[in-house]
This record gives sequence, C-alpha cells and structure tokens, in this order.
Amino acid sequence: MAQVLAERHLASGHVAWVAMSEVIDGDMAIGNLSTRKKSIQEASQSLMERNAGLTIPSSQHWSFLTQVHGERSIQVEANEAITGLEGDALVTTQVGKVLTIQVADCVPISLISENGAIAVVHAGWRGLINGVIESASQELERKASGNQVAIIGPHIGSCCYEFGRQDLEQFVKLFGSLVIGNTNSSSPSLNLLTIVQLILRKKSIGLIHVDNSCTSCDPKFWSYRANRTQKRQCLFAWLEKN
Repeated sequence: MAQVLAERHLASGHVAWVAMSEVIDGDMAIGNLSTRKKSIQEASQSLMERNAGLTIPSSQHWSFLTQVHGERSIQVEANEAITGLEGDALVTTQVGKVLTIQVADCVPISLISENGAIAVVHAGWRGLINGVIESASQELERKASGNQVAIIGPHIGSCCYEFGRQDLEQFVKLFGSLVIGNTNSSSPSLNLLTIVQLILRKKSIGLIHVDNSCTSCDPKFWSYRANRTQKRQCLFAWLEKN
C-alpha cells in the first residue's frame, strides 16, 4: 500500500509531503489515463485513511511527464497541471500541485528547498550521466534559493542490476569505482544508489530518507528488469500550507 516517505516542515511555512505507491495501489503508467486516475484515487484514499489529517489534492492537480531519460526540468505554475510533456523532472512552488515520477527500476527522487519549493526526479543510468539531478537542483534553486534535502524511493539494487565490465567503465570514469557492485549471482552490477549519493554530496544536498527496497526483489513493486513489465509505481510530492 502507498507509503508516506517524508513529511517535511519548511522554513517557508509549508509542509512538503513525499509518498510512494506500490503494486497493490494499481498501475500509475502515464499511458492509460482511466487506470491511472483510478489508481490515484485508491492510493490517495489509502494514505489518508492511515495518516490522520493528511489531505491529498485530487487527480486533476497531478502532473505527469513523458520521461525520456534526459535532464530537462519543467516548472508547474499556478492553475495548471502537466500531462505528457517530455522531461525527467518537475519543479513547483505552488501549494496543492502534485508532482509525479513513474518508475519500474529507475531511482525516484524528491528534492525539497527549505524556502518553499519541491522537485521530483526520474533518475535512471542515462539520466544520471546526463545530469538530471543537477539540473533539477539548479531549477529548484532558481525558484526558491536555500538549503535542499533529498528523499530517495525504492529502485533496483546492485543485487539485481547486472552490467558488463566494459559498460561499467563509463560510470567509473565519472563517479569512481564505488559504483561497481555485485549481483546475488556474483556478476558485476551498477549501484545506482551510490551514484545518486555521490551527486547529492557534491551538490551539498542533505539526504533525509532512503527506501532501500529493491524493485526487482520485492514483489510490492513492478520491475522492468525482472519481467519487462510496462506497469509503473509512482513517487508523488506536494506542498501544503502549514
């Protein structure tokens, strides 16, 4: 069932909420609008029942991207919701606008500015190389300068993310040898979490929560690497007034 990953009270007088859906909440893939709306309603209702006082904005205030493994960040302004623009991060200062990222192995991240802005980031290996976290952080700084913190949702672990030695070299050149892991069968693998942590540290972004669930191991989540599913879970974040 959908889980709250973070409730952050900000210096700006806002509360930033970050949550994550699971398989039981339904398919959050952007392609099927009717299925996605039903899943939003079910996940929202479940979260509000288990978290007294929590109110989640309705589905017409949820923004979705067509994610392309790039670095583009898109702003969500007042009186709008994004539905299908190409990009891999969303940023807003608006209260009641739900930002979403759909994943089935890639790393879902929320960045929060203490001065009243939030971002969500879709970080697969291509996006990490392309600088998607750095781009979203810069956009967040432009919207509300100040200290930033990060929340990381469930993603494929190095236990399952097999990569050939030659393919791993490009990551070693950029991030160092710490990004190399081993699968459960002792094959070389890529450690996405370590890459994210190194980028956050370089950007002086505090890490306040990590969900270490491996989407390939844990049946609560869909995994493209495990079975080529087209279904997706969703990280979602929004601001409300304190």
